[in-house]
Amino acid sequence: MSKHLIKLMDSEMHDLRNQVFYLNGILDKITEWLEDEIEHNEPVLSGEEKLSDDTFELHDGRSECATSLLEQIKKWEDEDE
Repeated sequence: MSKHLIKLMDSEMHDLRNQVFYLNGILDKITEWLEDEIEHNEPVLSGEEKLSDDTFELHDGRSECATSLLEQIKKWEDEDE
């Protein structure tokens, strides 16, 4: 194998590794945002925080969606193990 080919493969491996780190970072940010969304809505859903408008369903729906997405992400991660 030529030095040039080895250098090209090394460069490609480096680029792929950077892409994986980048995508893992995005997944971490998504997961954190979903967890924050659930936490933000919890006081409303538990009745601890009273609303002066009719947005309870909005809070409930956002929390339900975030919970479902987190469960799906976990399922996909478990499939890859």
